[in-house]
Amino acid sequence: MLRTITATNAVRTFKPVQAATAARRAYSTTGFDDKEKAEEARYIRAKEQEQIKKLKEELARKEKEIQDLKKTKK
Repeated sequence: MLRTITATNAVRTFKPVQAATAARRAYSTTGFDDKEKAEEARYIRAKEQEQIKKLKEELARKEKEIQDLKKTKK
């Protein structure tokens, strides 16, 4: 009977430690998720800047083409 009481008390003392470990792991995963989201945002921002640059170049070509057409029409 003493063995049962001692074993039960030993298990009870370890439960809070296990819960704290799980909580700590969950907290560290959040940091990784935040970093991953930041990297995705940085990648998307870079791609959008490339697209904007291409669109501005295309717009400049079209405006020049319009100017040339206006000059030849006169």
